[in-house]
Amino acid sequence: MRRAPWSSGIHPRLASPVSTGPGPGLGGAAPRGEWAITGDSVGLVNTGDLPRLRWRIQRHHAVRQLEVPIQGVPAPYLVLAPADPDAVLDQTARAFARHGATRAAEGSQSGTTSSGGWHMPYWATPWASGLAVAEAVVAEPGSVAGARVIELGCGLGITAMALVRAGARLTVVDCWGETLSFCRYNALRAGAQNPRHGAGDRAGTIRTRLADWRTDVGRDALIAGGPYDLAVAADVLYEPEDIAVLFTLLPRLVGPGGAVWLAEPGRTTSRKFVQKTDDAGWIRATATVTRDPWPADAGRATVRLHRYSGIGAAGAEPRADHLPGPNS
Repeated sequence: MRRAPWSSGIHPRLASPVSTGPGPGLGGAAPRGEWAITGDSVGLVNTGDLPRLRWRIQRHHAVRQLEVPIQGVPAPYLVLAPADPDAVLDQTARAFARHGATRAAEGSQSGTTSSGGWHMPYWATPWASGLAVAEAVVAEPGSVAGARVIELGCGLGITAMALVRAGARLTVVDCWGETLSFCRYNALRAGAQNPRHGAGDRAGTIRTRLADWRTDVGRDALIAGGPYDLAVAADVLYEPEDIAVLFTLLPRLVGPGGAVWLAEPGRTTSRKFVQKTDDAGWIRATATVTRDPWPADAGRATVRLHRYSGIGAAGAEPRADHLPGPNS
């Protein structure tokens, strides 16, 4: 039985990785040392080949292989995932409890309190919104072939697998080093190219960025890497304060001719976001997809895929130096 958001009793944005290694990513808490990814790196430090990457993953997680059917694909996607997603949640919940006790003690001494910037790791299992985006990419590969695409929140990489197979030049963003590792592994195994420093910006590549788009530092770093042709976000809206942040960020990630794909399962927060975009006059086309159930224990859900166009920031003109280099 997969655990739905809120069932842990902890708000999904109130936890972060346990930090036992080098410094944090852009605007997020530090991941464990073995997962360290700097804000300017192409991927895991010294990733090496797929066996090496899998070995690094399995140092911290027992794993399972999921067969995820995607409509329009003859064979299921093979997706590496944690064997026990609840264990990932429980580990973070315990870390959060320790963190809360420490901060409470510090607050009692200083007279101040702080909520930190913690997030619960719901990346460890497939979600319907990500599968819906993957299906849309498979149905229309020409819409992303050769495009510079940024995905906010990558999960296990199912959407990324579809994007790189369609020939996107993909950058995936998450505040968890672990999910970036699973995503990179799954995308590389699906045929993505693994660009090295200075290797250019070829179709079918995947690059990882450890950043939290809900922070000023994280947003600035992502905007600096743009403009992108397409921004993708699947099931990323949980808290009311996320609405204004994402509303401001998305137009700054894409140029005037760019597009945004936002997939959401009808949560109150996501409905309010869509209403805000309508009130602002954003142009959108919405497709509704229902599966009962979705494959790979992704639940029963109706997903709305909103495709926005013409919302890119006027100042986000493509730059001559926008191709990623050693610091992309």
